[in-house]
Amino acid sequence: MNRSFKGIWIPKEIWLSKELSLQEKIFIVEIDSLEDHVKGGCYAGNKYFSDFFGLSESRVSDIIKTLVNKKMITRKVVRTQNGSVRYLNVSHYLKTAIAHSQNLAVRTSQIQDSRSAESDNIIIHSNNTSFYKREKSKKINANPRKK
Repeated sequence: MNRSFKGIWIPKEIWLSKELSLQEKIFIVEIDSLEDHVKGGCYAGNKYFSDFFGLSESRVSDIIKTLVNKKMITRKVVRTQNGSVRYLNVSHYLKTAIAHSQNLAVRTSQIQDSRSAESDNIIIHSNNTSFYKREKSKKINANPRKK
């Protein structure tokens, strides 16, 4: 499976849900990270999830059925000449929550980046001597008499 993987993010709507088990929460996040919008969704099979999570394929099947029944994900089977392909998609409600949480995380990260840039010019107090720190890479001598 190819994906742009940067780690996992569990939106609060999923993390705080009392109706989802921890395994179900992690499955939702994994399915969301594997969704291929060009092909129609996450097409990973039970074997992939079994290997990835260290679960039996029957347990994987049970978790997916439960998520479908809870309307957290949708399942669509497409029949082809070579067999069939199952596509899993996170529900629209959860997609909205995930997108909102990711946008919030990006905005928070940008705010932290701008704050760290502002902190390049801070005043340092040491041994009753104050001076400005202009660059992080320069060494600062707290006592100007010592070299």
